[in-house]
Parts: sequence; structure tokens; C-alpha cells
Amino acid sequence: MDTTSTHLPLQQILMRLTLLPVLAASLIGLVRFRHLPPNLRYLAAGVGFFLLPMGLLGLLLLVLHRNNLFLMPIYTLGELGILAAVYHRTLHSVFFTRLMLWLTAGFASYAVVDLLAATMLTRFRPGQQVLQSVLILAMVGFYFRQLLNELQVKRLWQEPMFWVSAGLCIYFLGYLQIALFSNYLLRYSRQLNMNIWAVHSLLFIVLYLCYCRALWVSPKS
Repeated sequence: MDTTSTHLPLQQILMRLTLLPVLAASLIGLVRFRHLPPNLRYLAAGVGFFLLPMGLLGLLLLVLHRNNLFLMPIYTLGELGILAAVYHRTLHSVFFTRLMLWLTAGFASYAVVDLLAATMLTRFRPGQQVLQSVLILAMVGFYFRQLLNELQVKRLWQEPMFWVSAGLCIYFLGYLQIALFSNYLLRYSRQLNMNIWAVHSLLFIVLYLCYCRALWVSPKS
């Protein structure tokens, strides 16, 4: 979002703070990369080499008072691809892999069509975020279903993918509501809309703190 004043309200401060846990997750992933299992290596590489640079670019545009919403389709598709790879290496399910390939390809096609149909790339278009949230929550659902069925993990707090999945569940359940109602809230009250996006920043921070925990903890069964 753009800022139109020289002072920094709480919402803008929180938006800037969101990069700190992303940077922390990137550094932890870099330090521990050789000790991580394959699924978490995908997460570490995705955070360090895609999500962090995209976040830095978005923050730079924000500081320069430039609209950064045109980055959202790229970020959304990239994040979905990273998480699909993470859960592919976690679940080891042929059905899940084939399903996610089709769904990810379908989502990418929808994103391209949505962009081509857009009159302005600098406006928030929630359709992509809603679909991404549903797909990622479905991945998390597959993981928790397998976790409950197999009952092989004795200490959830020592299971990295539990932290990843818990963080994603918290974040995307909240983000789904924000994406669904953000345009209505903007018309209803600009201040309320800003407060809602401040809540989004807090959810984002929680997600990346969960990533940090997942990348730091040693997996134990």
C-alpha cells in the first residue's frame, strides 16, 4: 500500500517490521541448509531467494511512495509453487502430487487471464489471493489428515512441518477473510481497512516466526 503522509502510523510501522522475521528465516535457512531435510530445503531456498527479495522490493516501492500491488500476482504464484514443492516432499503422495500439479497449473492460468483482463495492475484484486488461500489451506489439510492417520510423530513441538502447517493455517485463515472483505471495508471505512491490514501484518509475522522455528528445530519422530 502507498503512504500519503510523512509520518508513520502504527499500520505502516507493522508493515515495515514484517521483513524482520522473513530475514531471520532466511538466515536460519542459510545456516542450517545442509542439515535440513529435502522438504525444508525447498522452504529455506524459497524464503531466501524469492520471498525475501520480493518483500524487499515491495518495501522499497513503499518507501518511495510507489504502488507495489503489481507485485502481488508474482508473489502469490511463487509462494504457492514453493509450498506445493514443500508438501510434495513431505507427504510422498502420488495423488497429492498429481492433484497439486493440476491445481497449480490451473491457478497460474487463472492468474494470467485475470491479469490480462485487468484494466489496472495497481489495484487490489482479491480473487487470486482467495484462491491461493484455499489451495494452501487444502495442502495443510492433507498434512494434518496424514498426521492424524499415521500417528508417527510423538512430539509435535519437535516436528518442523507441524510448525510450518500451524503457521500457514493461522495466517491463511485470517488472510482469506481479509481478501474476501477488503474492498468492501475500504469503501466502508478507510481507517478500519488500515486496521485490518495491520492485523494482516501481525498474522504475517506469526507465520514467519513459525517458519523460523521449523527451520531451527531438529526433526524427531
